[in-house]
Amino acid sequence: MKAYITYKFKDEDPQALRVKLEEFSKIVEDATGWKTFVFFRDVQKWQKDTRTVKEIFTEALSEVKKCDIILAEASEKSNGAYLEIGYAKALGKKIIVVHKKGTEANLLEAMADVSIEYETDEELKMKLKEIK
Repeated sequence: MKAYITYKFKDEDPQALRVKLEEFSKIVEDATGWKTFVFFRDVQKWQKDTRTVKEIFTEALSEVKKCDIILAEASEKSNGAYLEIGYAKALGKKIIVVHKKGTEANLLEAMADVSIEYETDEELKMKLKEIK
């Protein structure tokens, strides 16, 4: 299984985002055994992309097609995640939305096949193991 991870990218510090995504990807892989796809890591190689937003989204949506699952870390609002999740839903992909307790992922949760609210990374890992 291959999981496309969508996340808040805009206005994020690239170095801090890299650390968050590496940790999140590891949690998902360790808990489920799924291979993860992270656009910032796998396409952009942790670098700022100089292409237009349209070009980036065209490639991102192409990558969504190649995955079995789309997993959204929705603790922070991300406009791109709405597009990626909507596209994945139209393709019939399984959608998992996770968010930290005390945050809201309203619209994304409404589109999710599975929604997980968590407080700690260990709790997230445990809940992901349950749905695997």
